[in-house]
Amino acid sequence: MANVVGWDNLTSGHIITAVFTMYDAALVHWTVAILFLVYQVVLLIKTRNITLAWVTGIIFASIYASTKVLDFVKPISVQVIFILLVFELGGILYMLLWK
Repeated sequence: MANVVGWDNLTSGHIITAVFTMYDAALVHWTVAILFLVYQVVLLIKTRNITLAWVTGIIFASIYASTKVLDFVKPISVQVIFILLVFELGGILYMLLWK
C-alpha cells in the first residue's frame, strides 16, 4: 500500500480519525488551535459578546489542556489559546472598569 497519512485508519474503518490525521499532518499539528481561533472569531463577530467568547474559551481550553489530546498537538498551541483568552479577559476587565 501507499505511504499516505491516515490510510491505515481509513482502511480499518476509522473515518473521522483518518480525516483528523490527514488535516493534522497538513497543518503541522496546529489543527485544533486553528479551529479554536476561527471559532472564537466567528463567535465574537456574531454575538459581539466578549464575555461569552471568554467563558466558552475557558471551558474549551480547560478540557483541551486536561486530556490526552496534548500528545497530538504542539505544546505552544496551548499557550497561544491561553494568550488569546488573556487578551479577552483584559477586554472584559476594561469594559467593566472603564466603560
